[in-house]
Amino acid sequence: MSKPPKGIARFDSSAAMLVALANALHDRPFASPSQSPTLDRLLPSLNKLPMRLREWGYAVGGMAEGITLKQAGELDIEGIAEWMVSEYPQQSYPAAFIGSSNGAMIHLAAAMGVPWLPQTFLCPVRALNNDPDDAQAGFEQGKPVAAALLAAWPQLAVHHMQDPNQDRLMLDQMSYYRLKMRALPLAFNEFLMGSLPAGSTLFINHCTRQWPVTRTSDRSFFQFGALGGATEKEYLQGGPRVAGYLARYGIGRDKWDAPAVTDTVPEAEWGLDGYLISPLKSLATSQGLKLMEIRYEEPEALSFVVAEIYRDWYLAAGILSTRLTVDSFLLMDPWCSMHQHAIPFWLVFCTSPSAATLQKFLEKQPPFRNIDMMLFSHGTESIGLAEISRWQELLNFARDEGAFVGVDTERFPRDFATLARFDSALRERAPLLPPPPPLSVEKVISGIQRYGVRHGVTLTALN
Repeated sequence: MSKPPKGIARFDSSAAMLVALANALHDRPFASPSQSPTLDRLLPSLNKLPMRLREWGYAVGGMAEGITLKQAGELDIEGIAEWMVSEYPQQSYPAAFIGSSNGAMIHLAAAMGVPWLPQTFLCPVRALNNDPDDAQAGFEQGKPVAAALLAAWPQLAVHHMQDPNQDRLMLDQMSYYRLKMRALPLAFNEFLMGSLPAGSTLFINHCTRQWPVTRTSDRSFFQFGALGGATEKEYLQGGPRVAGYLARYGIGRDKWDAPAVTDTVPEAEWGLDGYLISPLKSLATSQGLKLMEIRYEEPEALSFVVAEIYRDWYLAAGILSTRLTVDSFLLMDPWCSMHQHAIPFWLVFCTSPSAATLQKFLEKQPPFRNIDMMLFSHGTESIGLAEISRWQELLNFARDEGAFVGVDTERFPRDFATLARFDSALRERAPLLPPPPPLSVEKVISGIQRYGVRHGVTLTALN
């Protein structure tokens, strides 16, 4: 795996999920979300430091991925797209996915043995001594950065995203800009034309989740808050949980003061910008591809559907799967899940809503003999964070053993070394066996049609 170019964060969902899937397609485990052996060696030492030093080290490590304002104006979108496609085996595929980031979709693509191209990626820009809680200052300081990014590529939508609840540590030294490609970069176009023979299927992964924003141009937006443990109303209007959170961190305010909302647009990290659909229709028509749209609102809705498709896939191969692997944000390894004959269930984050999603799933399933669970540590006692005791309750649904994988429960949610050890720990949980033959396009289509209805997931032919 090659090192990504400047301007795309390795610690974010899109880059990490792309590399996890690419590794699976190369028939190898997802050894490291950081893609940095040096950083992986340092993380266990970081975990041993006192809490405040641990937080500082985590923030500084993230800052190293940030670019400057000048570099933002020179961002090489085509170069980033070339890196993305270069991660995959260069061969013909029966299908491909494009669009929203989603861990369940990554497992689906891995079972099929096909690639995914993200519409969105995170571009971190350095902002030394930033105040995560000052939304107005962040809004104003972000305008020149957004303008520079808009000038870098004419088909780019820029979502400046400030989430002091879940990204507090990282926002101390940088600002987040999630960039959505409204057209196909040349590298994407060439990859899809070269990899998908006529008659192949191109799936648009379309998360329709919206978020209230302040529009700053026809292609740029300021999003305060993000999907997770706090509600949109709490970010924009405050409330008891916000006041308690700010008091916990010694902040001299009882709520945030975000700029006035002027629009509602696709959520910065998970939502799909619909401008991409038109060029995909043109590509499908010119290349003789079948274009299908998988559509849902809540990212975790797809996890229910993919879990059922995996169960059917295993059963068709004579495998009765009794192991559940619970992913957390970018902590996931589709290669390992398939080789352990485990059913994957991906969660967005370590929040109470995600815990409720997992409980809803477990209550409707025959008991799993084993449940393996990863927990992503973001370093903050955030609003809506589900405590270790809550996750232990869910592990207790296992008939034989429910276990945390690569998690230091005493240091969570500041267990940063989990990034370096979760995958090796996961591979030790069960024997590695040959997976079933690749899942066919037809089985995926029938599976989504069969299981999607009850979870708000639809599949539509667009040509």
